[in-house]
Amino acid sequence: MRKQGVILVIATLMAVILCGAVSAADSSDAGGEAGLLDVNSSDTGLVDPIIGVEVNYEYQDDVINPEITVTDSNNASINFTKTYDQAFQGYRLNFTYPGVVNGTLFKIMVKAPGYVTQTQNVLVNQDGTDPNFYGSATFNMKATANYKLGRQITAIANQKLNFATADDVLCITTAGITHRNGTTTEDCLEGILNASNGLITYGKGNLLILQKSIGDPVDFCFIVRRGNSLTAAFFKNGSLKQAYIGTFSETMTQKQWTKVIVPALGDDAFGYVSLANAWAVGLSTDILRQAAYHGHVCIGTISGQAMLQTLLKYYPPGELTTDLEATSYAIIGVPGGSDDDVFVYSMDATPGKRSYIGFITDNDSSMTGFIRWSSKTKNGTLVIMKFDEQAILQMFKDEKGFNAYSGISSELQFNKWLVEKLQNAPQSLVTILYAFDNLNETQFRYLTGYEASWICVEKAHGLDMDYILNQPNLIPANAKDMNYVQGTLTNAEMKQIGINAAQMAMDLFQSMGINLEKDDFDLKVLTSAGYARLKGQATDMTWDGIYEVLGSRLSRSTLLPVHSAMWAQLWFDFTLINGTKQITKTIFYNSTSENLEVANKAKASTIEAILGYDPPFDLLTAWLFHNHACEGSVPGFFIANSVLEDYPLEDGEKYIYVSTSNYCDDDTLMYLLGLSPGTGTYYNQRLTTAEGNTYEGQTPNMANGNEGLLIRWNEETGTGTVTILTLSYPWAEGWGPQYQINLQKRYAEIISIFNGDTEFSEIFSTPIVTSTVTRPINRDNLNTILSGQFESGNVMQYAAGLPKVLAVEGGSQTGGSSSQGGSSSNGSIYGSGTNMYGGSVGDSGVNVSAATETTTTAGSKAGSSGKSYEVTKAGAQGTDDTPWGTYAVVGVLSVLALAGVGFFFKGNLFGE
Repeated sequence: MRKQGVILVIATLMAVILCGAVSAADSSDAGGEAGLLDVNSSDTGLVDPIIGVEVNYEYQDDVINPEITVTDSNNASINFTKTYDQAFQGYRLNFTYPGVVNGTLFKIMVKAPGYVTQTQNVLVNQDGTDPNFYGSATFNMKATANYKLGRQITAIANQKLNFATADDVLCITTAGITHRNGTTTEDCLEGILNASNGLITYGKGNLLILQKSIGDPVDFCFIVRRGNSLTAAFFKNGSLKQAYIGTFSETMTQKQWTKVIVPALGDDAFGYVSLANAWAVGLSTDILRQAAYHGHVCIGTISGQAMLQTLLKYYPPGELTTDLEATSYAIIGVPGGSDDDVFVYSMDATPGKRSYIGFITDNDSSMTGFIRWSSKTKNGTLVIMKFDEQAILQMFKDEKGFNAYSGISSELQFNKWLVEKLQNAPQSLVTILYAFDNLNETQFRYLTGYEASWICVEKAHGLDMDYILNQPNLIPANAKDMNYVQGTLTNAEMKQIGINAAQMAMDLFQSMGINLEKDDFDLKVLTSAGYARLKGQATDMTWDGIYEVLGSRLSRSTLLPVHSAMWAQLWFDFTLINGTKQITKTIFYNSTSENLEVANKAKASTIEAILGYDPPFDLLTAWLFHNHACEGSVPGFFIANSVLEDYPLEDGEKYIYVSTSNYCDDDTLMYLLGLSPGTGTYYNQRLTTAEGNTYEGQTPNMANGNEGLLIRWNEETGTGTVTILTLSYPWAEGWGPQYQINLQKRYAEIISIFNGDTEFSEIFSTPIVTSTVTRPINRDNLNTILSGQFESGNVMQYAAGLPKVLAVEGGSQTGGSSSQGGSSSNGSIYGSGTNMYGGSVGDSGVNVSAATETTTTAGSKAGSSGKSYEVTKAGAQGTDDTPWGTYAVVGVLSVLALAGVGFFFKGNLFGE
């Protein structure tokens, strides 16, 4: 029976451990002895609490300065001095607290990137004759599941590929955008970076994020280069067992490609292989990131970059800007050509900023119009360019002696040739068809649409060549060769700019009596680096300089690249956050003096306005993509989650979104659903507000308007459904015309609503996404919708007027007024056929990057109230909102019950 006694003792210990995991307050009342601290004689004059905190990490090679906070038993924050004590390898927290006595309790919280936040209750007591009060606590930090995944997969890939002996290492992953088991996945990126021992960094540009939907699988691909040879290890959907290991070289055989690589990697196979090969031949890191945003490297992405370089060479932006979002060009594209994604990404010409307008016209998708418009003079220049794919293919064949698309090897060699042309002769890849000056306001409005007080009063017509070529006032525009001098900074010199900027910031804060700590969660560095160039050179390496000094990087939500145009100024906002209070010091690079200088005001103030409210990673990065935080971008968050939850894809389907309202939310919607004009999954048809909100006699008010058309399309069957989406915006007292007064408060409320917390007394309307019309469509219907051209009416009226039953071969397809449900089986916009969600459908609405161990009870959730769309908050909860505490109790009782069974059947407690 002795064995059963041991079992019962172990069961009891497990009960304590399990309960402690639920509530640190139950098991973490650390004693008040000075055990961790060597008390110095200099302390004897103080009668204040001194708490020693030892922090150990699950991965012993992690060297992280943790964030530590101290509160009293009433949860009031306490200011303290934090120093590292070499004697016991821990942190010494000194502070004053009135009325402290033996047994006074303080709460210590420790937070570190990639780890579960922990809280312990520490009791302080006097030790002998020493008047000070001492306490101590040891935190054994546990890695989050996503951080472990990133580290484990990197370690396995390293074992397979031997990073240290390679010339270069690359990682391409969908982590960072996708969700896994109900959480955001930036911790996977943190794990990759920390496990690679500096071989993979943001600054080196060898960590690429493949743009996907938040509901897509979390995949990882590691590639090593040895000379001209590329070898890859691919891991699918978070599995630790590689789905493929083998060649990615351009010399691969067609059999290897079709029989092995494509089946293993799926529909994104060309994306991984093309990005790896372009990286291997030295494609600029910022262009690589743009290609990863598009999904692959191809003639369209390279030719789009050639168009951009040609535009900047002959028709530079100067001081001209458009209205509303102050972008330098308005882009009129024809979606479906990969070049459109270049303009959205590298020119910061996003649809949500009304900078990109695009729908199918009679022109081919390789044509693009660029309008350099002055809101001051009400005059502009229109430049129309294209790349001639057939001419380029012929040029390649003439030089190389074989066809570009005769197989995977020839296509990869074609891409390599395109990269060389982009680097040495970009103008050879594009043609300037027309360039007109004297574009007037009437013409500008006709092509791009027009808003007055945020209400669209004139719809866009896109690249209407019949209209353009029959405008007598347009005159030929003279090209001016700017003869830019290409920069020659080395990677080390570019990194030093980041180091110098960080050190300047430390000095500026020091002059205010503030010491900046490394790895400080409360210090946010917002920057145009990574988008903006210096004399044509990518500025990514400045990120590594910032990280070296301050420990700031994107996977920690502390280094935040703000979407900027390639020609924008290089700047850094160093923002220290204390609750809703912020201190910002801005440093910019003066291209004339070639020195860093201090600016008078922040460059990214609207992004900084939301940082104190701890937005989830996907919301934060979506705002960064939009390049600022604003109320207009918020509906995109709710619509994206509603689409994933309420309009799931069937096998073989993809999403296509047709925007009709075209305002800021298009950017966040595109970002979270992985849509873009270059992939032919986003179209932009600017209707007037009256047209967009009126069909079938319906005229929604401003708080309840139509957002656009969601299409679920199956290319193989040539059928799908079209749904008109309507959003009822969250509303609260004080959200009227004077909303700017309480803008920060509104951001806090919006973020909380998104996380499922509706405990704001002012809010009396939560966001609801509904469908007023869902209709089945065939290929002809799809083409008509995407064209934006109708014999009468508009796209809303056309969709609403489609029959509810579509005759198809072998039967009929029915569409009703609500979502056609069904489980999700395909979340890729390219139709990968993989599971869309990491967990249940509802997981996509959860946005917490890591679990947290605290004594705080989880907040209330948005309940089921019959609304069409509500999200629930993630926290220390299990399936179906069952608290982990419940699981712990059940687990404890189960273990005790098992031990008890052994006791009753085996005899005496301590006998045999």
